Amino acid sequence: MNASNSDTPSYQQLGFDDVRQWLADEAAGDAVGHQFEHLQPGDQQGEIEKQYARITEIEALMEVSSSFQVHHYEDLGDTLRLLTLVDSTLLPENLLALNNVLEQTRLLQRSYLNSQPGEDSVWRDNFQQLVPLPKLEQTIQRVVGPDAEVLDNASTTLASLRQKLRKSAGTVRSRMNDMVRKYADLGYLNDPQASIKGGRLVLPVLSSYKHKVNGVIQDMSHTGTTTFIEPFEIIELNNQIKTMELEEQQEVRRILRDLTSRLHPHQLTIRSNYEMLQFIDKHMALTKFGKTFACSIPSLSTTGEFKLKAARNPRLALQRKVVPLDLHMDAETVTLIITGPNAGGKTVALKTIGLLAIMANAGVPIPVEEGSIIPFFDQIFSDIGDQQSLVNDLSTFSAHMGTIINILEHATSQSLVLLDELGTGTDPAEGGALARSILETLRDQGTTTIVTTHLGDLKVFGHEAEHVMNGAMEFDQRGLKPTYKFQAGVPGSSYGFEISRRLGLSEKILETARSYIGWARDSMEKLLRALESERVSLSELKSDNSHMQRELKLKQKRIDSALDSLTKAERKADREAAKKAGQIITNARQTVEKVIRQIRETQAGKESIKAVHNTLDEIESRLDQVVEATEEPGKLAKIAAADIVKGSRVTVLSLDQVGSVLEKPVKGKVLVEVAGKRMRIPVDWLGQAPAIQSEDIRTKAVVNVVDRSGSTYKLDLRGYRAEAAIDELQRFIDQAVLSNLALLQIIHGKGTGVIKEVVHELLDQHSAVKLKRLGGLDEGGAGVTFVELK
Repeated sequence: MNASNSDTPSYQQLGFDDVRQWLADEAAGDAVGHQFEHLQPGDQQGEIEKQYARITEIEALMEVSSSFQVHHYEDLGDTLRLLTLVDSTLLPENLLALNNVLEQTRLLQRSYLNSQPGEDSVWRDNFQQLVPLPKLEQTIQRVVGPDAEVLDNASTTLASLRQKLRKSAGTVRSRMNDMVRKYADLGYLNDPQASIKGGRLVLPVLSSYKHKVNGVIQDMSHTGTTTFIEPFEIIELNNQIKTMELEEQQEVRRILRDLTSRLHPHQLTIRSNYEMLQFIDKHMALTKFGKTFACSIPSLSTTGEFKLKAARNPRLALQRKVVPLDLHMDAETVTLIITGPNAGGKTVALKTIGLLAIMANAGVPIPVEEGSIIPFFDQIFSDIGDQQSLVNDLSTFSAHMGTIINILEHATSQSLVLLDELGTGTDPAEGGALARSILETLRDQGTTTIVTTHLGDLKVFGHEAEHVMNGAMEFDQRGLKPTYKFQAGVPGSSYGFEISRRLGLSEKILETARSYIGWARDSMEKLLRALESERVSLSELKSDNSHMQRELKLKQKRIDSALDSLTKAERKADREAAKKAGQIITNARQTVEKVIRQIRETQAGKESIKAVHNTLDEIESRLDQVVEATEEPGKLAKIAAADIVKGSRVTVLSLDQVGSVLEKPVKGKVLVEVAGKRMRIPVDWLGQAPAIQSEDIRTKAVVNVVDRSGSTYKLDLRGYRAEAAIDELQRFIDQAVLSNLALLQIIHGKGTGVIKEVVHELLDQHSAVKLKRLGGLDEGGAGVTFVELK
């Protein structure tokens, strides 16, 4: 993005300077903070997308490891320049700052590697560039302490000198204390303790007794009553200390020079690590900013599509709760005209759009929901607010027009232009004509343009022109106040009369004013208000319809699930019953075989033996038919859709029950009444109903679902979460209704009472529930609910 054409004025108008400062405050290093203070949108879309990818991964790393953090570090610019010079000497504070950078980069690399990044990690190459220097860290830590002091054990010579200094200083203090007591007892001192003058210990002697103390006069009080004398005995000791202090300073310089020479060969590695720390710091600051303002990463569009989902202006979000902005301009829409009432949020919407566009083009996370799309712009221009200048003798109109002329000269097909109250400040007719011509020029060159206005001509232009879209800030006509919600595709009324009435303007003035605006204008405003009212009503109806559709789909899904579960249960029960009977017959065959052997041994006839075999074969064949019939519905006898007519009897194969058809099949499903219950069932689930027989019913192996109205059906919800419990209970009741159950037992436990509460809430609302009660003392008490179905 060309910063020279879109820097300070637009940034100040849109609030990007605040974003820069917030980012600077999040940075751990002063140098990175300074970079943020001068942050500009990028000029390469690919680089911005890479930055977004790095931010996303940094956020994941910070969540995985709490130690993955950048702490405060000093600017090493001067230190690194000094390190490049041969025979240079770094000061202890320079070495301490340098050691901090080495330590942080080493720990960050370790945290990154411990997170086990994948091969596609966007940070892999960056962290591989870091070169830990733990031995240099240890060397610096042996020499320099945490308070930037050279440690005693930096060398044996330094340790010896400092030991002698401490001993000599102790001797001086001891001897001085003796002399203070001596001269104080003699009454020679003005103060019973030693003083320091010019860095030397002295006695505060009364001037009248100065000839009584042997020493050198170092100072005298302003009044002349006190003379500060350094005793000769102390002078000798102080001179010895001064000599040792000079030797100490020389040793410290030697140590620092030697340590700096050991760092010199690693200067390039240290610089590389420092620059990488700044790079990580920058992305971590962007990530922290995103967390603070609940931001997400937008997609960058090259087609011109502009989509904001629940967008919020970060400047306003810090101050109060804001109404989120939802806006969508497809790739074919170049110009958006926003109209609506005064103080309805038009300018705020414009600033929000512009600020988020700058942030996204600078690679900063923006406060929107996921799925938002921001075009990649080469420049962003804005003309917002009153730019009247007394110094340059410019009126409001002239100031705006000067800005617009500059925009027209520099905007391209890849630019974004934001214009607030376009066409104001002059005659409305001329202003409207100029505004339309300006918008046509920007549209024809493909410049994405968003404007706010009250001009009716521009509302008409937005309705008639190609690639132009109207939009309005919603107004509550009942409460006579703005809702700050954006509505796409429709123009909005200014509601000037309504707002004036709410603020207290007299009806007489309003009626007179209305008579002046003309029939056509009044009719258009009334039409806009009527359209807005109808749009709100349709929106409410649409919302209600969507809610009903969701409820119907949910109920249908639950019914289908219940039928499926019931079908599987019935098939399983039939198979198990048939297999169990088969086992009984097998056992019976073994018994009969045993009998046959006995018959043979007793010379029984062949006809008797054959009769026994035939009987067993017939029973076994019937059982095989039952097992085969209960394996899958698809294997059973079906009925063609053309044969299904209203009133015909059919078998619901999944329930193995006979029902009556209530209406012809529609879209592969048919309404059937089974055991007093109506249900819409797929045609594939139906078969021919068996003929009504008066005799030989006992010879048929038929499995039917009997009326279970006297039995109790149990559901145990202990251990479920609330949402899962609701779904399970709904399916349970559906199955119970289809199975003609009258009494249900629901075990929810006592616990915190949450499951009990959601169970009772659902039962109270369910149309199939007649009444409910908690269990008695011998039935489980408050942990069980009994339900009676209608």
